[in-house]
Amino acid sequence: MVKQVANPRLIDVFGADFSQDDVGFAIPRLHCDIPLYVDPFLLWISDNPMYRALHEEVVGFFRLVSEYVRTGRVEAAAQLLAGCKEPLAMGLGYASGSRQGSNIGPKLIGSILHTHEAVPQLREGHIRHIEELQLVVPNFAEDRASDTASSILKKFFLEYTAEQAIAHKIPVRKTRLGQIYDPSRMLWVPAPEVPLPYNPVDGSPILLVPLDMLRRLPWINYDDYYRSSFASRVLESDRRDRRVAKEAVLDFNSRNYVEVERYVSEREKIGYQCHPDPLFSPLTPATLRSKYKELRELPAGSQDGADRRYEDLVFDLLSSLFYPMLEFAENKVRTVSGAHIRDLIFYNDGKSDFWRDLRDRYEARQPVFEMKNVRALESEHVNQLFRYLDEEFGRFGVLLTRNPIPASVTKNIVDLHSSKRVAILVLDDRDIELMMSLLDSGRHPSDVIKKKFIEFTRLLPK
Repeated sequence: MVKQVANPRLIDVFGADFSQDDVGFAIPRLHCDIPLYVDPFLLWISDNPMYRALHEEVVGFFRLVSEYVRTGRVEAAAQLLAGCKEPLAMGLGYASGSRQGSNIGPKLIGSILHTHEAVPQLREGHIRHIEELQLVVPNFAEDRASDTASSILKKFFLEYTAEQAIAHKIPVRKTRLGQIYDPSRMLWVPAPEVPLPYNPVDGSPILLVPLDMLRRLPWINYDDYYRSSFASRVLESDRRDRRVAKEAVLDFNSRNYVEVERYVSEREKIGYQCHPDPLFSPLTPATLRSKYKELRELPAGSQDGADRRYEDLVFDLLSSLFYPMLEFAENKVRTVSGAHIRDLIFYNDGKSDFWRDLRDRYEARQPVFEMKNVRALESEHVNQLFRYLDEEFGRFGVLLTRNPIPASVTKNIVDLHSSKRVAILVLDDRDIELMMSLLDSGRHPSDVIKKKFIEFTRLLPK
């Protein structure tokens, strides 16, 4: 079952009766990571006392590292840091086609300890946010801040996951997931055995993460620091156009930690602007209009890469126009008889009566949209999509092309439905224009699919 779903999520493999809109955690993907990170600043800024306590737990961990370094117990500090294992079960980050990652190693531990010895403020335990380490420790980037904080807080994620699995009837297996940090004893201890969801692809355990902890970049991050603080305050005006190597910036920060403290204070002052990032961010209406204008001016055919540009534009338009009624699942490329074919595949979680009906009638849990930048669509284009649907993704698909289709192609589509119960719709540039009009009027652009389906059913034999 899993192999017949493009980029399957946990809910795609056990018949869940909920979608992403119904839960407060990020629904895991089984083959790749969710491109977000745990941002500890969201814990600090939260009104939730539990979240603020979790932030203090993370900072307290590094204040203990500072104490060990300050009192000459460097080996104890190293052992404490070595317990921070990247929690792969959370499935966060930007790993493509994989849910694998890497753990904190001796080299990075050495860099962290060296920085604590070199920076008086860190040595004295004055750290306020773990994200500060991004600005002074080489290779301690935003992913490390997320991984380290998540590792320290693994006990919370274990308990949260077990609660959510019970509440939403998610299949579980009892699992003992490495070690957890015990702040009362100030050491790592074996994790308790907990019933956790599991990945049916490889059997690996899954940890669920609250959506309100996630951002694409930490609120305190290196690029923002460089742009808003280092370049404007440290560099002379005639040097600001030339990017300074990160290693040199981190070295400067270690010797002038007051600049880091000033930047962190500024981020705290405007912390009310820090919000969790959604799993998907649609393009703005202005950007969509610009892309639609380019599409309308693009010639049909493949000359000068027009076909590939058409695919890019349709991808950008549809993935935003259909959201959240349909959520983007995968941008897939396949080859049929030597021809490059690019498909857009969506998740259909039945968020309206119409989409539930399509899912039930045609098993359309993952509608496939295939793009053809041709002047005249041919029956073979329809047949290519039909063969693809028949094998893998249910019995509903959409072809996007430039112009209205010939009567012979329409007849082929009707015949396929009569003989194979497969529904294929065709959208052209006029339909994209209608989607843009619906967007401007406050209606959902995916209503165009409903309109095209009604027109399609009127052609079917009674």
